Amino acid sequence: MAEEGQPKEPTFEWLPEGMKPLADGEYDAIVLGTGLKECVISGLLSVQGKKVLQVDRNGYYGGDGASLNLTTLFEKFQAGEPPSSLGANRDYNVDLIPKFIMATGNLTKMLLHTKVTRYLDFKSVAGSFVLQGGKIQKVPANPSEALASGLMGLFEKRRFRSFLIYIDAYKLEVPTTHAGRDLTTMTMRQLYTDFGMQPATHEFISHAMCLELDETHMDKPALPTVTGLQAYMYSLTRYGTSPYIYPLYGLGGLPESFS
Repeated sequence: MAEEGQPKEPTFEWLPEGMKPLADGEYDAIVLGTGLKECVISGLLSVQGKKVLQVDRNGYYGGDGASLNLTTLFEKFQAGEPPSSLGANRDYNVDLIPKFIMATGNLTKMLLHTKVTRYLDFKSVAGSFVLQGGKIQKVPANPSEALASGLMGLFEKRRFRSFLIYIDAYKLEVPTTHAGRDLTTMTMRQLYTDFGMQPATHEFISHAMCLELDETHMDKPALPTVTGLQAYMYSLTRYGTSPYIYPLYGLGGLPESFS
């Protein structure tokens, strides 16, 4: 029985006898889980004035995309107590699925549109690197780095520059920017060859800048890969060091910011 002065717990006809309600009333929607997509859905419904209950079997936000402190990480993988030599919990935010965010990508646009960025702090990633010819090379982020880079020879750098100028100017809806090329039919391999670039440069652009996972894109229409390259280039100009940003306290902060 509730103590005097305290609010009485709600009861419902459908609730079995002897059971207590886990929530405080009826809801328009119940969302199971606190992953990013679940939190986005919950946030959008709430903005529309819906009453939403969101539950998760875990004691932390994020689901498979959570950022865990040291104690929670060891508990999740049943590894016992973390050694004291590893330091304090506050020193750790370990992403279960680590990913960078493209500075002008769709996810960033969604975060800005929904104004959840007011609850998040981001850091620009210092740079990205590739392994070529057995050496680790920094992906150039500005003209001076491009000139000093060992990824390409002098003449190849000129062809690379011409290629990027074309990509930057290209707009599907403006035929004058196409330079006679139909990227809806021309393959990516043909586009690279058209600029006279070497196979090693093809590989570098496709995987380090367009973020293609394999070679299947080479014999498909170039437009989707070019669109990905444009997103990389526009993101790079946003901060000047790399196209990637990262939540200061881990990716688990993204779903939590929607709640």
